[in-house]
Amino acid sequence: MQKKAVSIQILGNNPSKLSQYRTQISSLINKEITPVFYDNSTCEPTEINKTSTELLIFLLDNETVDALNQLISMPSAERPALLVIAEANDNQLMRLAMQAGARDFFVQPADNQELLKSINKILLDLRRGHAKQGVLTTVINAKGGSGASFTACNLAHLAATLSDSSVVLMDFDLQFGTQSLNLDIKPQYTIVDALNDASKLDFDAINGYMSLHKSGLHLLSTMLEQVILPGEVSIDSLDQLLTLIISHYDRVFIDLPRMIDPLSAFILERSDQIIIIVQQSLAHMRDAKRLTRILKSEFNIAEKNILIVVNRYDANRGLTLDDIQSTMQCSKIHMIPSDYEKVAQSTNLGIPIYDYAENSAIANAMIALTEALDINVRDEFKKKGFWKKLFNSKKK
Repeated sequence: MQKKAVSIQILGNNPSKLSQYRTQISSLINKEITPVFYDNSTCEPTEINKTSTELLIFLLDNETVDALNQLISMPSAERPALLVIAEANDNQLMRLAMQAGARDFFVQPADNQELLKSINKILLDLRRGHAKQGVLTTVINAKGGSGASFTACNLAHLAATLSDSSVVLMDFDLQFGTQSLNLDIKPQYTIVDALNDASKLDFDAINGYMSLHKSGLHLLSTMLEQVILPGEVSIDSLDQLLTLIISHYDRVFIDLPRMIDPLSAFILERSDQIIIIVQQSLAHMRDAKRLTRILKSEFNIAEKNILIVVNRYDANRGLTLDDIQSTMQCSKIHMIPSDYEKVAQSTNLGIPIYDYAENSAIANAMIALTEALDINVRDEFKKKGFWKKLFNSKKK
């Protein structure tokens, strides 16, 4: 389930203007707005509080001043967020609006673009203040080709399939992203489009930029035809987009390419969980140790937020899980068994591994890893077999 939308009301005394502004603003922000006709004999404005509405658009004139005064008399904690559109540029009206805690003040006729910008800012602030933000999990290779994209895709798919969480997968390999291929989706819009329009988006509009997988997973991906050069994405746009998505979805997964630049640094610093994908080789251990050191020393990432995942694990190879854990000096290590044939077929067909081989060892290992990320997997999907026991033993 997606998080509850912000409730919006518009209050006025003139039925014609009330209807006009309701239609105009609803069209601008693509949201339903409830009209409230103010009349002292039938409507008490004290009924308009955070229980019934979170954002109140107030059409202020001489006939609604009493309603504004009643809002001023309410405790500030009980007032909804307030945006005022006044009939005239009157200093007294502006002072009253400020006393009522107005976030912004416009004079009729209000400019559409300025109105849209202001309302989206208020909605973003309201969403940030809601009870709980989504969890951002970033998956990155310690060494190129280790399987971060496959892992990110399948973790996101499992979170959408096996839990009640609303889930987004974001492909930040802006030049060679493959997540649309991994899910056999042809996106109409891309993550670059969303970044370019980030300042204009709200919680409903962002869905139009996403592709929807049959599992319920939302995807923001790249297109093979696009070539994005370093520096073309602004950090401000990235901040706006991430804030919007994290505020609106329970779980957000990012497939991040192996590099340290301003964009990736911002994402890593913002992440709640960072999964580093390694394989059983000394070269992987060397690069993983260096990456872990950078995360801890340069980005101040706590060790508890870093997970090491050994992909394509084969017990017959030289380095054991104990060797890797000792070398990495980490408390959290997980394993995905080697199964080249199933992974190759799953990837080539664009079918997530759980849909392709539900009872395979690799699917079970992915489910156990999903649970290790504190995703509430429904009981009927939980695996209690060998792989789960092995993971639990490595966390001790």
